[in-house]
Amino acid sequence: MKKNTNILAIETSTEACSVALLTDKDQLFSEFALTPRQHTQYLPRMMDSVLVQAGLFKKDLTHIAYASGPGAFTGVRIAASTAQGISIGLNIPLVAISTLAILAQHCHNLHHSKRIMAALDARMGEAYVGHDQLDNASGLVELNGRESLIKLDQLVAPEGYFLAGSGFMACREAGYPVTANETIDEELLPHASALVQLAQ
Repeated sequence: MKKNTNILAIETSTEACSVALLTDKDQLFSEFALTPRQHTQYLPRMMDSVLVQAGLFKKDLTHIAYASGPGAFTGVRIAASTAQGISIGLNIPLVAISTLAILAQHCHNLHHSKRIMAALDARMGEAYVGHDQLDNASGLVELNGRESLIKLDQLVAPEGYFLAGSGFMACREAGYPVTANETIDEELLPHASALVQLAQ
């Protein structure tokens, strides 16, 4: 990490709202809460909270990152507009990171999984899907191929992948079985602490 780098990260793509701040001293501060349809009320408080915890002011930020989707349109728009406003106001770089990549990184951080299939419920019988693999040198996940939007009945788990995200819950609830021998966390949500890692 470069000296004097303070990165603020915003994630509001799902029903969860989270903010993380990685300081130039390599300290990580984060806030996370389930706030369906209340992101606009919680986000400013969370940003203020991590800044206070870090002993920093908004003017001390050097980079701003946000989850750019896929996800709920309103949530993605809130994160994008907030991040863009800060970027323009402070004249600092703006970094956009895929929500599926954030989910995969968070899955690795929690479960130590090296190959992750991340899937988010896209409603209307579909899911957003990405396949990620850990880069051992960096400790970060990298996308294999392309992210895609597929029908739930096409959501097939490759062997050896950890399954993460609401797409698998939607698949199960729709009556489509997910491979039983795979490890799964269908309630896992993306987290800004993983976003700030990828942004760094």
